[in-house]
Amino acid sequence: MEHIKTIVFDLDGTLYEDTHHFQYYADLLKAKLPFEKQTLFEEDYIAAGEGTHTLKIGRVYDAKKKLILAHHDGKVTNGWTWEGVEVPKEKLASHYPDSLTFDLFDMLSIGDLWWVPVSIAKHYGLSSEEAYAAFLQTREHMMTDDFILEPLKEFAQVLEKLHSKYTLVLMTNSPQTDSDVILKKLGFTSYFHDKIYEANKPVNTSDRLTYIAQEHQTPFNQMLSVGDNYINEILPAILMGCKTICIDPFELFKDSEANYTVKGLTELSELLDKTLLK
Repeated sequence: MEHIKTIVFDLDGTLYEDTHHFQYYADLLKAKLPFEKQTLFEEDYIAAGEGTHTLKIGRVYDAKKKLILAHHDGKVTNGWTWEGVEVPKEKLASHYPDSLTFDLFDMLSIGDLWWVPVSIAKHYGLSSEEAYAAFLQTREHMMTDDFILEPLKEFAQVLEKLHSKYTLVLMTNSPQTDSDVILKKLGFTSYFHDKIYEANKPVNTSDRLTYIAQEHQTPFNQMLSVGDNYINEILPAILMGCKTICIDPFELFKDSEANYTVKGLTELSELLDKTLLK
């Protein structure tokens, strides 16, 4: 980490740890479903939260084939029906002979808590357009005074110090309007030298990192990507030669290719302080 020049941070789940907005999002998604599907949505969402559903953080939902998949760096290893019945390996090999290509519509990587309720809603027939409308409504709610964000004091202090030594870039899938409000609530507005909104990760992660490398004259091996979504922020950065820190509260990626794995912001603060500020 001694040659790092530029640090790329995700926003949600990376700069703050609050999770109460996910229930708000889930309620919006449920309300957009036909009445007869809403109870099924609620049951599945509760089961996923309790860890008893086949749909889990770290897996993938194939909305076209309605299959839940486990994978290693995009290569399918196991698969289940929505009801939890395991799919035979030969059938999986036939369906997925190549590495998965993730998108925001049909092949959904459950990389963080945003993707659990939307995958369930998609399973019960909600369109991508309706799901995105619910996402935007949630972001609008996060802009209001009713939504309170408290930054972790230790992380805020570390981020301020990093700002004076490194080029800091924010790269988020969220729109600018609400992202800027969240940064303001956290007190982080002035800490980033560049901000990329609606980044369309993971589809365009490599393109965005290429832009950052060119714009800030930073070779990939001197760039650090920090995020809580392995498919969005970590794996593409690894493949391009960047250093990575994966925030992994569910301990799903302890044996991954990430340079460092931390459970949350407290550990991230300590790691950044120890490796980049000493």
